[in-house]
Amino acid sequence: MTLYGKRILLIVPSFFMYEKAIKEGLEDIGAIVDYFDERPANDFYTKALIRINKRLIKKNIDRYYHTIFTEVSERHYDYVFVVNIEAMPVAFLQAIRGRNRNSVFILYAWDSIQNKKGLSDFLPLFDFVFSFDSEDCLSSEHKVYFRPLFFLNEFESIAQKDSFKYDLSFVGTAHSDRYSIIQQLRNQAESYGFNNYWYLFLQDKKLFLYNKLTNPSFAKAHLSDFHYKPLERNSLLGVISDSKIVIDIHHPKQTGLTMRTIETLGARRKLITTNNYVKKYDFYDERNILVIDRERPILDIDFLKTPYVPLDECIYQKYSLRGWLDEIFSIVMK
Repeated sequence: MTLYGKRILLIVPSFFMYEKAIKEGLEDIGAIVDYFDERPANDFYTKALIRINKRLIKKNIDRYYHTIFTEVSERHYDYVFVVNIEAMPVAFLQAIRGRNRNSVFILYAWDSIQNKKGLSDFLPLFDFVFSFDSEDCLSSEHKVYFRPLFFLNEFESIAQKDSFKYDLSFVGTAHSDRYSIIQQLRNQAESYGFNNYWYLFLQDKKLFLYNKLTNPSFAKAHLSDFHYKPLERNSLLGVISDSKIVIDIHHPKQTGLTMRTIETLGARRKLITTNNYVKKYDFYDERNILVIDRERPILDIDFLKTPYVPLDECIYQKYSLRGWLDEIFSIVMK
């Protein structure tokens, strides 16, 4: 597939350099890409206010999107490609459509559409809507194509390894009941004498206090149980490279597979996950993936001792960034 000479307006939230990878992936297949961050800023307060109620920083958002519109309003785009809408005003997208009446508008959701307030207002403005969550395709009034997430090439580059520093590792944000589940798994792993790596992240110490007051799973939590800076990308790659098994605890309101699940596939590591929906995917193999009950998480010693079983190469290609772009644009260009 080629997008040679096609001009694309790409709007993606900044997220661990995935936005850069998507831009470069499109350019590798010939596209001319103008990229903008979907959020006006990425500090803790801006992100928090967008998620609580973006009207609280409406002036900042409107100013930011006015700047984008001023910059791109005289350009014609073949495709307008938006990944995840959090801050974007409906009026901005309507204005871009007005200036690009022959363009194809594409939305990809890497958060569940059914859990995103206000997102339904945007769906009629897109020609194609894709979601990482198969449940979105069943529940939405609009046509939604199912397309899981992808892994970056850097995860495939660490795939070949025979010995590991850690038997188990977990790196992730301490949302919902993750802390409680991780503590239970941690206690079991230590009782078995396994080498482990745990990195629970909170964006701010104020969030710890908030969770302490509102989240029952934080009842026994201590400030020192968490890290308050995200693990750097290279460090994350190092941890996954050094791990025999990666742990994934999905959000209880989400059925789609997390980015970590797909990254683990790319790295060819075994996975322990709370997401039972993984059994529906073509890469599921019980020798590589252990599904545990989040209400009663129990490690399986036999699973921990056996090696990873390689899958057919076409599976890895499908879930790569190039496979993700190929599938989306193959549907769009039919």
